[in-house]
Amino acid sequence: MSDKEYIMDILDTEKSMSVNMTYALNEASCDKLYKEYFKMFESINKSAKEVFNLAYKKGFYELEEETGTKINKAIKTLTEELEK
Repeated sequence: MSDKEYIMDILDTEKSMSVNMTYALNEASCDKLYKEYFKMFESINKSAKEVFNLAYKKGFYELEEETGTKINKAIKTLTEELEK
């Protein structure tokens, strides 16, 4: 595997763990358990952000700048869908 594949796989794993921790938080049976899960959740999210930043720095994750026109079109589309 290439460096890009490793980093993107780690990022995908971190994101999945974050989603699963959300379920665990919602289903925690007591405050003590919730607090422990929340600490883990924060750690996982911090790690995911660090991996994302690394992938972005290495050029493995690209973001494109959007024009105001494209953003306004997306807002209009979403607004119309919400109104239905």
